[in-house]
Amino acid sequence: MSDFTGQTVLVTGATGFLGGAVARRLADEGAHVRALARRPNADSYLQGIPRIEAVMGNLTNAGQMRAAAKGCTTIIHVAAALGSNLAHQQHANVEGTRNVMQAAAAAGVGRVVHVSSIAVYGYGYLTDVSEDTPQQPGNVPYNLTKSQAETVVLEESVRTGVQYSILRPGMIYGPRSNGWTATMFKLGKRKPTPFPGDGSGSAHIIYVDDVVDLALVLAQHPAAVGEAFNCASDPAPTWREFIGGYSRLAGHDRWLALPVLPFKLIAPLVDVYFGLRGEPQALSHLIPFMQARKVYRMEKARRLLGWSPRVSLDEGLERCAVWLRQEGLLR
Repeated sequence: MSDFTGQTVLVTGATGFLGGAVARRLADEGAHVRALARRPNADSYLQGIPRIEAVMGNLTNAGQMRAAAKGCTTIIHVAAALGSNLAHQQHANVEGTRNVMQAAAAAGVGRVVHVSSIAVYGYGYLTDVSEDTPQQPGNVPYNLTKSQAETVVLEESVRTGVQYSILRPGMIYGPRSNGWTATMFKLGKRKPTPFPGDGSGSAHIIYVDDVVDLALVLAQHPAAVGEAFNCASDPAPTWREFIGGYSRLAGHDRWLALPVLPFKLIAPLVDVYFGLRGEPQALSHLIPFMQARKVYRMEKARRLLGWSPRVSLDEGLERCAVWLRQEGLLR
């Protein structure tokens, strides 16, 4: 059990899905949380919670980051740009991370937990992936800039001596998740549920509370210093088990396996379209990736930290159901 009593922790991205969950857990464990917000009133999820202080600031503003980090013992760096072109994501994800690391050095922060992603490995691997697997992010802006951001963390740590740990989550689902809960539920609710293929490929999901747990462990465990850790279900459920779980919440179990070949044929055209927009997506690689049976290994966290994901898929989906009902999506 981590203990943050009396510590001041800066959480970037605190107004988002994962960052908000991290901020609330830290406050529950006695920390004074500085919740970085880019816009006024963006912190409604955190308002009124004892020990959480919203501070205005942007990752891309070095001065604002230095001010936010002053007096902090720990930084959990969650914020990232998920969309738009490469230049935009490099500005936020790469240079923003550099600002975080330099602010940590200036403030004498004890440790930075940098939240990265399994996306740094790219879509090319069709077999199991460990933390030692070489990163091949390709040209997808998010994948590439998250990989570049990790390089910045290492470089700045060497230059300044700031301690760090890197967390590489999979697809995070849970209450307040738009992508992997609300959107996936809407897909699973369709009767039958359409999907490219029979759904036997691996879904690299992780429940939000497990990601928060590991982030807090990385913030304090001595064996986590200078290390990176995957955070995804191991063993991994299939897409049909994951999306089909949402289908069962909606009261059915009907699955429509769409032929994969048409998706493979149209993928290069879609890739050209997004490439011309300056936002390449590598759909040609993503389709076989989604059909493959593999896992992002969690052995390192078990061995070095004694930590494993605790929330089963069934339990995670039941927790999602409560939120889906509150949102009026599930009746």
